Amino acid sequence: MGRVEIEAANPNDHAFLAEMVALSFRSLPHLASKSNLEIETMARLEVAGWEPGRDLAFIAQANHQRVGAIWLRADGELSAQHFVLSLAVAQAFQHRGVGTKLIEYVLDYCKRNGGVSMGLKVYPGNLPAMRLYRRFGFEDVTLELRKKL
Repeated sequence: MGRVEIEAANPNDHAFLAEMVALSFRSLPHLASKSNLEIETMARLEVAGWEPGRDLAFIAQANHQRVGAIWLRADGELSAQHFVLSLAVAQAFQHRGVGTKLIEYVLDYCKRNGGVSMGLKVYPGNLPAMRLYRRFGFEDVTLELRKKL
């Protein structure tokens, strides 16, 4: 695969970011009944709603090919120092260290830039993601319960 390099996303990366957001949405059980078109539309709207200077996104590349992305939504007030993390790696590059590199990068970035905390949501059935996040010290802080109606 080659060396993974990470850089801040720019407006030219919006289509790739939307693709990565759609990939992350497809892993959510409550969206399983949605069509690909619905998920892709939701992903484009999500990326369009990001606020520059508040929300952050980074792209991982290997051999000049985009292989994954990580994005941080500011949580709370403007200029928040609390972030909600999301991550996606293209399927062909999963389980090859890309997710690890992305998390290492954003943890270091946030520490250097006054970040206070970072949270995320992961479904209990997504064991590889849970292992990855726990390896970086993410801990269970709440239990969300839901009932289908």
